[in-house]
Amino acid sequence: MNALLIFVVRLILSLVFGIVLIRVFRPEWEIFHGVGAGFILLALSYGMVFLRKKK
Repeated sequence: MNALLIFVVRLILSLVFGIVLIRVFRPEWEIFHGVGAGFILLALSYGMVFLRKKK
């Protein structure tokens, strides 16, 4: 798979999981907090790939 397709899949999955996690643990928070959590998950996934390839 090319890099763009991998990015899009990771972006969609991280946003979905971020929104679900925020809605489960903090239902009073807005959806924007879930999107922020999704972007944090996306950054963490690319950070883990960087660390794995570094070794």
